This record gives sequence, structure tokens and C-alpha cells, in this order.
Amino acid sequence: MFAQKNKILIIFILILITFFNLPAAAENIDQQEDQKNEQEITIAYVPRSLDNPIFLDAYEHAQEKAIDLGINLEWVAPFAYDAEEQIDIIESLIARKVDGMVISVNNTPEYINVINKAVEAGIAVATFDADAPDSKRLFHIGINNYKAGRVTAEGLLDVLKNNNIDYRQQGKYLNTMIMTGVRGALNLDSRIEGFLDRVENTNIRVKDIIENQDSVNLSVELLEQYLQQNPDIDIIFFVGGWPFYVPAEALPNFQKWAEDGGIAVGIDIFYDALLLQKRGLLQYLVGQDMATMGSKGLSTLYNYIMYDALPQEYIETGVEVANEQNLERLLQTHRPWRVK
Repeated sequence: MFAQKNKILIIFILILITFFNLPAAAENIDQQEDQKNEQEITIAYVPRSLDNPIFLDAYEHAQEKAIDLGINLEWVAPFAYDAEEQIDIIESLIARKVDGMVISVNNTPEYINVINKAVEAGIAVATFDADAPDSKRLFHIGINNYKAGRVTAEGLLDVLKNNNIDYRQQGKYLNTMIMTGVRGALNLDSRIEGFLDRVENTNIRVKDIIENQDSVNLSVELLEQYLQQNPDIDIIFFVGGWPFYVPAEALPNFQKWAEDGGIAVGIDIFYDALLLQKRGLLQYLVGQDMATMGSKGLSTLYNYIMYDALPQEYIETGVEVANEQNLERLLQTHRPWRVK
């Protein structure tokens, strides 16, 4: 009888111990699950290409943020821009069921379809640099490209004025070449639109628009060929910094054209471009904040995945300008990239 009572008492005590330990055990399980989820989170950045160094600032700062957050960052893209290859990469990320993607794309049906497919598969998708607003992407982070085009045009008008070149003279055009990546890229087309709107009531006339297929090497070849055939062109507007990654000596026709009075302005500020500006080949540059696109783009998508923190649809990063007044300071600020 005594043994029976002891057995009942022991069982009762064990039940009490289990009951009081349940919250702690549940909390421990939740913590382990959170740690597991954080360890397994993978966010992929998909720039337009690997051969364009402009994306390196985004890569460096996204990588630093990923280390801070304790998540996996993948940086994947075609070596040279190719829409079909980039879409295949996005398809492969969908098949692997990554947690999120931050991608630079065109606003075309092919890209819209693959983005929507990713979202429908439960993958959080954001865009940076170049947007696809007609898709189901969560948010876009980047500059106001239309505004950047206008700011570049305003800088051009200041340069012309400082060089005593009349941009309102009737009967005499200032013939202009525009170099872009590919038509249909919303960010690049918006820059061109802003530029053209600002110079509408001037004698600046666009003679040619050259597409370099978002290729650094091709941009250099096309620029040199164009100036060999059209040495009398007055102005060049570079919609992006594709041909700015080489020394002046690698651009003999461009160098001679600039020394003979040609005026070149463009978008993208980085060390090599500033060196060309110091040599007098470029007169005015507008820069975009790729570093913020990397770090804030990653952290914003992470907060949505982890905590359902809904971001604003458009996160604008600011622009900076490089002109004669601040060139030396910017050369100290924009050092060569650590990542090569």
C-alpha cells in the first residue's frame, strides 16, 4: 500500500516538473527554429552582368550586410549582359527555392513573367538599378532616373555656358550622340527622356543613339568607331559609364575629340571615370548610390522575409555630381574597388 502511494506521488511530481518546464522547452524550440531559419536564409543578387564594375559597390556593401545579418548572399549573373541567360539564372534560383532575390532587369514581358513566377512560388523579389514596375516585385531601390537625366542635361548647359558655346543660337545645331545600353531598359530610357526634356528648347539636336548591349568592351569599340566616322559631333551623352573603365590612352579617338573641343557628359561616378574627367575627356558626371542599393536593398528584403515588414514600393537613393569644383575631393572619396 505504501509502495503504491509512493509510486503515485512520484508520477505526480514528474507531471508537475514537465508542466512547469513546458514554456521553457517551447521557448527553446522557438529559439532553435529562429536560429535555423536565419542560418538557412539565402538571398540572391542578380545584376545585369558580371563584367560591368559599376555593380561592385552594391556587391561589397550587400556582402557586408549579409555578414551582419548572418544570412547567405549569392551574387550571380551572366558574365556579359544577355537577357535570356539572366532569365535562365532567375529560373534556376526559383527551382532552388531561394528565399529572396534582388535583381536588375528590363520591364519586358519575359522578365515580368519570370518575376511573377518567382513571387507565386513564395520567393520575395525586389529590383535595384533597373526596375520592372509592371511585375509583382515587392519594391524597387534606385535613383530617380528621369531626374538624373535632367540633372545631367543641366550640367551640360552649364559646361556649354562656361565654354562660351551658345546653346540657343538659331540656325546652328549642336549635334549630339547618345550612348545607351539597350532600348527598352526602363532606367536608361528614363534617363534619356529626362535629358531630352531639359534640352528641348535649345539647339542641341540628337543625331544618333548608339546601343552597346550593356557591354563594356563593345562600348569602347563603338565609341572609337563612331568618332572615327563622325569627328565633328559636338556633344556626347553617356547614359551609363560603360566606356569609362579604361585609361585615356585606350580611347585615342575619344581623347583627340575631347582635346579638339568635344563636350562629354554622363551618368555613373567611380574612380576610373573621375580620372578621365581629370584628364579633360569628361566634363560633368552624375553618380548613383550603388552602395545603398546593396546594403539597404538586402536589409529591406531580409526584414520582409523574417518579420513581414512591408517596405515602401519605391526607395529612392540620391545622386551626386562631379564637376570642376569638387573633382579632387571626389577622387579622394571614390577609391579603386577592393573587389576585382
